[in-house]
Amino acid sequence: LTFPSYNPNQDAPPPPPSTNPNDVKTKWDVTGGGGAIITGCLGLDCIPSLQNPSFITLEEANFLNEDDIIYGLVLENEVRAYPMRILDWHEIVNELFVSPRIAITYCPLTGSGVGINIVESGLNFQDTDLHSFGVSGFLYNNNLIPYDRTTFSNWSQMLLRCVNGIARGTPMVTVPLIETSWKTWKKMFPNSKILSNNTGFDRPYHIFPYGNYKTDPFLLFPIQIDDPRLPRKERVHGIITDRYNLKAKTYRFTLFENGARAINDDIDGEPVVIAGMKTADLYLSYSRRTADGTILTFDIKTEAPHIYPFDLVDNEGNVWNLLGQAVAGTRTGEQLTPTTSYNAYWFAWGTFFPDVAIYSE
Repeated sequence: LTFPSYNPNQDAPPPPPSTNPNDVKTKWDVTGGGGAIITGCLGLDCIPSLQNPSFITLEEANFLNEDDIIYGLVLENEVRAYPMRILDWHEIVNELFVSPRIAITYCPLTGSGVGINIVESGLNFQDTDLHSFGVSGFLYNNNLIPYDRTTFSNWSQMLLRCVNGIARGTPMVTVPLIETSWKTWKKMFPNSKILSNNTGFDRPYHIFPYGNYKTDPFLLFPIQIDDPRLPRKERVHGIITDRYNLKAKTYRFTLFENGARAINDDIDGEPVVIAGMKTADLYLSYSRRTADGTILTFDIKTEAPHIYPFDLVDNEGNVWNLLGQAVAGTRTGEQLTPTTSYNAYWFAWGTFFPDVAIYSE
């Protein structure tokens, strides 16, 4: 197959030539099939993504407030922050690091942010200009459906897989994002680069585009399951164990409101640790299983952390920074494996992962 070139300066590019209409790839691999897909806006790139945008220093980022939420990425010695107030208007940022092509995706309707390693997700074609994602205009249970500009397939952001098109069934390979407040991020990484609000688009980045959506329980579009166990707009940390059979577990931010703590848990036989601190707006999770198969148990340490605001300490006496890197002890130099996880509104977890477990003490 050959695919048309994509010019980001043109409106919606045409899809590739039609294949057999009976091919399963043309169907939607979601509960409810194509009937569950909603048109949120018309046409590919109806919300414009950002392509290789410019960055500024912390001192130059004077458009941010202390409680603004940002998504941080630490990769190949690069530290970058993507403010939610810009992602609210663009939803996808594509850029080229030293090696991997990365897409930062954020859906303001489900409150979910996911980083994608584009090439490792199978979009490894020779023309690197095609290695990017755009907004398809479609939604599933109010959640963003990005399309890739290599195969023009549609991907579910929260399901972390391709659900329609030539790449249907392909899992997203994700990169860990750190969601936290601007106040906390500045203390964590004072030398970070910040996505500039000088994007080339005329958008009021100081205004949230969907009014009081963040605090009001209303939804803009229908959902398949409305799970009443928690308030719709409560944001929780969720860990996915099976993106195809819809298995996950969620952890409320209120578990961490009395200070920093580490929760050692097991999900579907996999040992995990969830570390968080509500006053720092920070929640992270890792596998407790090391490369040699040892299962560790963790506690948290806030005194003189290697990266603000805490370190993890395991039952062997090793110290790990919040990036999951062992920085002291016999395991120095080892790396914990990040879970497949992100934060999102409760209603989104409830509808995407029916009867999803909620951690309780």
